[in-house]
Amino acid sequence: MRATTFLSLLGSSTAAAASSVRGEDKIIFKEQFERALSSSGDISFDDDFWAYDEGSMDVTWDDYSIEPKKCIVYKNKHVIAFDLFGKGHKQCTKKQEGTYLMDTGQFAKAYVAQKQVDYSLVGNDYDTPDALDYMECTAVEYNDIYYYAKLGCSTVGGLKVISYTDEYCTQEVSTNIGLYNDVKISFSVCQTCVSWPAEVTYDDDAAEEVELDDMFESYHMYDSKLCGAAAQYKENCGWGCKKVVKKALSSSGNNNAKRSWGGFEKFSLFFWTFMAVGLVWVVLKQRRMMSREDAIVEEAAMNGVGLKKRHVFPIALGIIFFVLFAMFMVWKKLAWILLIGTNVGLFAHFVFLRRKAKKSGGGEGYIKDAGLEIS
Repeated sequence: MRATTFLSLLGSSTAAAASSVRGEDKIIFKEQFERALSSSGDISFDDDFWAYDEGSMDVTWDDYSIEPKKCIVYKNKHVIAFDLFGKGHKQCTKKQEGTYLMDTGQFAKAYVAQKQVDYSLVGNDYDTPDALDYMECTAVEYNDIYYYAKLGCSTVGGLKVISYTDEYCTQEVSTNIGLYNDVKISFSVCQTCVSWPAEVTYDDDAAEEVELDDMFESYHMYDSKLCGAAAQYKENCGWGCKKVVKKALSSSGNNNAKRSWGGFEKFSLFFWTFMAVGLVWVVLKQRRMMSREDAIVEEAAMNGVGLKKRHVFPIALGIIFFVLFAMFMVWKKLAWILLIGTNVGLFAHFVFLRRKAKKSGGGEGYIKDAGLEIS
């Protein structure tokens, strides 16, 4: 009887330690390993910033990755632009859910919190940077003069503690008040939302400090400090915003954003290439209906600008070569200009031939090689 009672109490206490509350299709774990970090003296996970995080299992963050792009000033706000990628993203090369913005201080806090979780999983410590003290506009004294400081963006797209003269941090000054940023964010690097402890990386002393409860594997995949906060506090980055981000990446010498074709871009390349092939076919077909007079007039016009019909084929091959080369090198502007320009030119030529054919009443017979015979 005592044994039965003891086992019942033990089972109750174990269930309470990893208790879950089901309601509205949500499972909330009361005690998670990550939340134990709030008593470590680092970032507190109990403040209002993390109020949204109730241990929800709605999103499997283990399937997601995030790529911080750049710290930019957009509409007079210091923000960090980032991309979020869903399941099957293959190192952030596809499945992009969008480009978003997040306040610099908030993103830095979530980033550091994620680092602390990741380091703790292998028995290591990740110190809280001093710059996080200036997430909000904070008064500081320097040489007996009061200034205000807030974490923002540097001119090169990194982080910087910026000094201001007003309590709302709107009047920026160049005065060096002795505060420096020590938050290190890896920009333009694909980062998994959830990392797992690898036993092979443990050293003996550190491994003894890592304590994971029995439910760790069940809930850890749903908990990401960085991606969870990013999803909660993100703002959409529209066309104008993306243009600013690309400009910032280009000016800093980071061309990663231009070195790959996105899924929609690949579809567009295929579509316009297919259209060009189709237009070549209909143009050649239409040229066979040219009257001999029209062919003579066309040849005379070409001779007037120094071209002969034998030049047409090499020019066409040259255009095809440059289009394919631009695609291969991911020179996006050149590729789009050549590809869409070719389509527009072919379509305009087809319309011209079509109208000529209607005016001449169908032409005066077959023109060899679609009017492109070599003379």
